Amino acid sequence: MSVPGRLGSIGVLAGLIAAPALAVGLSPLAKEGLTAGPAKAFYLTVINPYPQPREFRLYAEGEGGGAPLDILPANPTIKGEGQRRVTVILRDLDPGEIRETRICAELARQEGMIHARVCSRLLARRVAVRD
Repeated sequence: MSVPGRLGSIGVLAGLIAAPALAVGLSPLAKEGLTAGPAKAFYLTVINPYPQPREFRLYAEGEGGGAPLDILPANPTIKGEGQRRVTVILRDLDPGEIRETRICAELARQEGMIHARVCSRLLARRVAVRD
């Protein structure tokens, strides 16, 4: 291969490495809230940075992942460069209980070698009943 050919290949490779990797967006990254009842709802915004519509997957991760909760919708399809609000409901909170969970968002189907995801930390506290 000639020197100009090698330089061209290196330039293409450098351009691919320098290109920004798009990733799902999730906001806010942390949120806390009080509740007097057995459930606490949080709103999160999922952001699609891609120019085409994409399906995303939201799920609970870590220790709080086994606790009863609902994510509505859990698999939203979001228009290109758009965003969608989702609701996360932590259920079955006992009086005085503090529950922390991480909700993660990622593409429903992995594209390419990069697995991009982002997580939000949610903390719910149910006030204790006083007699």
